[in-house]
Amino acid sequence: MLYYFALLSIFTSSIIAIYNWKVHKGALFIAGILIILSTYALTHYYTNPAESDFLLALLYGILSPLWLLPGPLLYFYFRSILQPEKIWVSWKDGLHFVPAFIHLINILPYLFSPFEYKLQLAHAIHEDLNTIQAININALYSFKTAFLSRPISLLIYLLWCTLLFLRQMPKVTNRTRLWLIFFIFSLLATTTAYLFVAINLFKESFNPSSFDSNPIYISSGIAYIFLPIALIVFFPEVLYGINKQDVDISEEKSDVNPDELAAHADLAKKIEQYLSREKPYLNPDFELADLATALEVNPKQVSFACKHILNKKFTDLRAQLRVEHAKALLKKGLIGTITIDAIGVDSGFKSRSTYYDAFKAETGMTPSQYLENFQTKKA
Repeated sequence: MLYYFALLSIFTSSIIAIYNWKVHKGALFIAGILIILSTYALTHYYTNPAESDFLLALLYGILSPLWLLPGPLLYFYFRSILQPEKIWVSWKDGLHFVPAFIHLINILPYLFSPFEYKLQLAHAIHEDLNTIQAININALYSFKTAFLSRPISLLIYLLWCTLLFLRQMPKVTNRTRLWLIFFIFSLLATTTAYLFVAINLFKESFNPSSFDSNPIYISSGIAYIFLPIALIVFFPEVLYGINKQDVDISEEKSDVNPDELAAHADLAKKIEQYLSREKPYLNPDFELADLATALEVNPKQVSFACKHILNKKFTDLRAQLRVEHAKALLKKGLIGTITIDAIGVDSGFKSRSTYYDAFKAETGMTPSQYLENFQTKKA
């Protein structure tokens, strides 16, 4: 059963990466997390004495540096959702990969050892799983230390992401909030069981079959199995890149009180006039709360007017106005004095990635393609 669900998780992760990375680059992080967890599950599966020595030799130890990456990827994923302007990994983020790199160095002698040696170790593990405590494939520290560091590292990142989520929770939509809570608890259950197994390795001898009846281990298995199923059944927007907030406005309006729509019509006009006159969206830090303060109304009223009267979420309206400003600058022929990326900065975008993503979403082209197309038509 574990084997098939690991394969399902890998398939699900591939779907996430393929369908969602253009909509939200953070999908690559969640896909990476699920694939790495699945490789660990497969390695665990192939320690079964009934399985092939050859397949265990292919997996055992070789993938272990990857198993220190779910924590950093989890942090990058949460950051990409809660702080969209930081969706791309910077050179400073390379510090998160240091433990995995150290472990790679740690097992280099084993990686370059003959495959026959790996087959011998795999056979010994199949004969008696307790042999794994005596096998030393690490150059810098013991197997037990390496094994224990993985769940502890992920638990630290889970705590970090939970605190980040709690600080930003009021700004998150209900659907996204529900998904992130579910994701945290699923990983928490899986990691707790992993830590339980790691601690048991410090015993002189342990019985692998006893894990199967342990409530912690069972709950983690359920969480791991349910995660890809939940993505397919309950959170398709994560899997396929469907944004539930971007459903047809006409469908949403049918559920809105007509009197409430009429009451916000005047506010919608004021929003349009203020944005056109003051151009506050050119400030990279311009947020919905700033617009509400300028108009002396409640932020919820501004959000409602944008969504139901202007037929756009505030963030989409802001991105559209910034793109229109960038298009105007490109058409003015300023490329001789400033770069295309500088135009993005002048238009209010915080990063090159958000600039290019928003521009392509609005025009179907990158800024350079748009400029080339415009110049061709002009000629």
